[in-house]
Amino acid sequence: MSTPRINIIGSGKLGRTLIRLFTDHHLVTSGDFYNRRAEHSISAIEFCGDGRLCHSIQEMNDADIWLIATPDDAIADIATALADQNKPWSNKLIFHASGLHSSELLEPLKNRGAIVASAHPAHSFANPEHSIESFQGTTCTMEGDESAIKQLDVLFTQIGSSVIQIPAAGKALYHAATVMASNYLVALQQCAFELLEQVGFEQADASQIIQPLMAQSLHNTAQSDPVDALTGPIVRGDIQTLSTHLKVIAKLSPEHLVLYKTLGTAALNLAKNQHKLEDASLAEMAALFSLNE
Repeated sequence: MSTPRINIIGSGKLGRTLIRLFTDHHLVTSGDFYNRRAEHSISAIEFCGDGRLCHSIQEMNDADIWLIATPDDAIADIATALADQNKPWSNKLIFHASGLHSSELLEPLKNRGAIVASAHPAHSFANPEHSIESFQGTTCTMEGDESAIKQLDVLFTQIGSSVIQIPAAGKALYHAATVMASNYLVALQQCAFELLEQVGFEQADASQIIQPLMAQSLHNTAQSDPVDALTGPIVRGDIQTLSTHLKVIAKLSPEHLVLYKTLGTAALNLAKNQHKLEDASLAEMAALFSLNE
């Protein structure tokens, strides 16, 4: 049986990483690459080691598998443009990699006989070279046609991913959760850096303080759960400490005050489940974190 050929539309960090992993494991051969900017296709082909540059969707040859790894807002238009092409779509596997959208966006291609799915690796693709090394163990959520999921399950399992099926209706909330866990974690780190800048720390010194704390906290949640892993002044019911934090942030870095209060409320909800604090302390902290104050 010949190795399937894969075409890709939108070979950014995620797309090129997946193609490279699939080809490195000899699961597919690289086919045609199309991006709105040709230089992106060229760099992706160089990264993947093989492939054919196309300047339009119309130039793309037939393939067994098609990956659409464009920004979310472009997927529906790409699916329509592909479906308008006079190609043998019957039983061809077509999937997109959006965490937000379901395979319903690929309906025009399904109507032409293709099998469709969405597959979203829960991985931070900040650097494709690093992602190649760290992808092992990544969980990938999938939904779509059963036959498409079966094929994708094999591909992703072979590159070290575990697969979880997700209902199409749950994708938006799932994606919001991954954004909070990944992108907002980075933003939270930067906020901590900015507070330390007010004290006079350079970012390199701030990193030595903040990054190990974040890494240790994540490690602790992996060893137990968020409730048991939570430490600090909220768990101790240290009202004066929290009050001092709020006063100094309001004075020196007021743009971070709402974030501190919002996260304080979330942490307080965890602390309640430890059942160690008196109701009066919980109520006083809730008042401190109120956005109406």
